[in-house]
Amino acid sequence: MTEQAPLFRLVVPAPPKPSSSSSWLGKIFLAGISAAALLGATYHVHEQATVAPPVAAHATGSRTTATKLNGSSFCDATFQEAGYVQLPHKVNDHYFYWFFESRSNPATDPLVLWLTGGPGSSSMIALLTENGPCSISDNLTTIHNPHSWTSHANVIWLDQPTGVGFSYTTSDKDDDHNQVDVGRNIYAFLQEFLAKHPKYAKSPFFITGESYGGHYVPAAAHYILNAQLEPQASRRSKIHINLRGISVGNGLTDPVTQIPLTPALAVTNAYNISLVPADQLTQLLQDAVHAGVLAQECRDGQHQSCLDALGLWDDAVIGVMQQMNRNPYDIREFCGESCFDETANAARFLNLATTQATLGVHKPWVMTNETTYLDFSADFMQDYVSYVPDLLAHGVRVLIYAGDADIMCNWVGNEAWTKDLVWSRQAAFNNATVHPLLVDGASYGEVRSISSLSFVRVYEAGHMVPTNQPKASLALIERFFKAQPLDQ
Repeated sequence: MTEQAPLFRLVVPAPPKPSSSSSWLGKIFLAGISAAALLGATYHVHEQATVAPPVAAHATGSRTTATKLNGSSFCDATFQEAGYVQLPHKVNDHYFYWFFESRSNPATDPLVLWLTGGPGSSSMIALLTENGPCSISDNLTTIHNPHSWTSHANVIWLDQPTGVGFSYTTSDKDDDHNQVDVGRNIYAFLQEFLAKHPKYAKSPFFITGESYGGHYVPAAAHYILNAQLEPQASRRSKIHINLRGISVGNGLTDPVTQIPLTPALAVTNAYNISLVPADQLTQLLQDAVHAGVLAQECRDGQHQSCLDALGLWDDAVIGVMQQMNRNPYDIREFCGESCFDETANAARFLNLATTQATLGVHKPWVMTNETTYLDFSADFMQDYVSYVPDLLAHGVRVLIYAGDADIMCNWVGNEAWTKDLVWSRQAAFNNATVHPLLVDGASYGEVRSISSLSFVRVYEAGHMVPTNQPKASLALIERFFKAQPLDQ
């Protein structure tokens, strides 16, 4: 592929870093600025959108603006809709979504929400490079994806938090900063979406995501759960959401547990790839542990430790492990000019005038909103694993999976927090027999599952499991939606 212009631009000045290594935390979860920028920022930059009114007009009394795309060959032939929901509790905040009905039986298949991480990265990149109905060719035409998650599910890809992707606001009062904001916004979005599409109100509902989605997904689910546990009088006008489960791939959910385990694959991994010289390993392990200590201090309310943990993790842990020029999202790959070439076609496609006219949007699309990334700096090292036991106790099923070639949010750290989780079936989960993840007789990974909690290590996959293992990813998520055994 020919060299392309960078997808990201730095808007906040950063001081020189003490190391010569480039920042990988700056691109974590497809984000585009560095932890050094967080540490060096002395002012807040608000990215106000210059956005023309959407193509379609609001229906009377409705906060939803939508463009129906069904009957066209645009990405897929199923019913699809792209649009905006204006959040009722905000000044002028509009969340963009792209929705596709199931290719099988929309009336009985589940409703699924997908949230890409960042913080601040657009879910449209997942739609077009991971688990959506189509991908984008070099000549910017769409290619049918036979392993789309819409094979047996109705799926919403949502651009959030505020200002991400095609979502926009014209007021800095709408900026989000933490998972309380995320939960409130997603709950409000779903209320508006289901009011417009009441036929999905009783459908089994699942929240899914990856990367920083390890924060978003449990937080949003917990907000929904709590909202629906309120006294009936206070929720009389609200639509009940039939929350059945959550799923996170290669997520960051429990930084205190996961950050110290970041170097777990630095020398010993399934691919016999060494990421650090032997004489640097001891210091790397010590720095990772120290970053975990700082993450705990952050969790305990020391704001400066939140930034210090980010900086140390970026420079002394991730920075050291990328000396060999390996892709930290998939160590099987070398990085040439960029580790993100696979996203370039999608970025161009989303900025085509014809694409934007079809979707009813009038905003330049960027993969990551830098303001959002900065706004969530204090949220990065916070703990959202504490929501999971409450979800399990209320019958919400939880699937955590991880590609084993990713070091950013590696499978070792994700397995560790699921085993450390304090809940009623902890001992049974930890003692559960590990079974192969079988698809058509071939083994694609390992499954540990008991009751409503499952952890899956996926072989030959990096940070974006649906991209690397589309067939296995689809089989796994469909079994989860149907409450079937995951190993088969």
